[in-house]
Amino acid sequence: MKLSQLRNLVAVAEAGTVRQAAKNLYLSQSSVTKSVHQLEEYLGVELLHRTAHGVTPTAAGKALIARAKVVEAELREARNDIETVRGAGSGEIRVSASPSVAMALLPKAVLAFKRTRPKVSFQIQEGVYPDVLPAVRMGDLDFAICLIPERPRDEALHFELLLRDYLTPAVRTGHPLASHGKLTLGELARHNLDWVIYRRGSGGRDVYEQTFRAAGIAPPKGTIECTSFACALALVESSDCVTLLPTQLFAERPRKMAITPLALAAPMPPWNVAVISRAKHELSPVCTAFLKELHRTAAKSQPPGRGGASRQTFG
Repeated sequence: MKLSQLRNLVAVAEAGTVRQAAKNLYLSQSSVTKSVHQLEEYLGVELLHRTAHGVTPTAAGKALIARAKVVEAELREARNDIETVRGAGSGEIRVSASPSVAMALLPKAVLAFKRTRPKVSFQIQEGVYPDVLPAVRMGDLDFAICLIPERPRDEALHFELLLRDYLTPAVRTGHPLASHGKLTLGELARHNLDWVIYRRGSGGRDVYEQTFRAAGIAPPKGTIECTSFACALALVESSDCVTLLPTQLFAERPRKMAITPLALAAPMPPWNVAVISRAKHELSPVCTAFLKELHRTAAKSQPPGRGGASRQTFG
């Protein structure tokens, strides 16, 4: 069994067709097909269901792919470790972030880290809690940085609190309510407005509903759900709709935004922004260094008077 065979199998399963996998790997279709066939012959089992519409993993294929991803993650960590020993200051970090984190906290942390370690490369993608957890467990991601609404219970993963953020109702700049003065959440709910909910996974509606229920208010019924964060913002910018956004989006913005937070008479309940990784001892030195940078950046981004995270962990 060769690592290249495992890598090709994973690529075919993820792409859904040999043709697309070969394209992604910059290999010929014949070489990818031969590689997978050789792996099946070695193991004596079929790893892929092949149809006219593409391929899907068999039960054996799924089991092997899960192990192959862990192997690939460990090898990537080993490369990072070796680069650290060599003093090269290089390596690769894979991060997933929820949209608000990707627009505020994460860019600041990455740029600050790159100033001292310019040879480190990053792969950044968007994802939300709890959808990102399988990828972190499997080692596809080094970190996931998300807004989490609950105390997590997962012994295979390590959670650290970065900061406590607060959701705020937000509307387009120039909206009639923008100059209304301080409102309560109940008063805002009584206005006949459509609410835009970003919902890539189950968490979006959970955050929306829990915010109102924590205040003892039934969530407004008029909603527009979006799996695109950009579309959700565009809907608010172009209408009288209202949405809930983390206050971090409005902190230290260098340009005037088309969306503005509403002033509230009572504070909103806090939500945790946490960084999620595999068990800490499995992090490479370069990932450990980036985790420290995330905490430094989060401490600077914490709203005044609301307290820092102080490297808290969830247990």
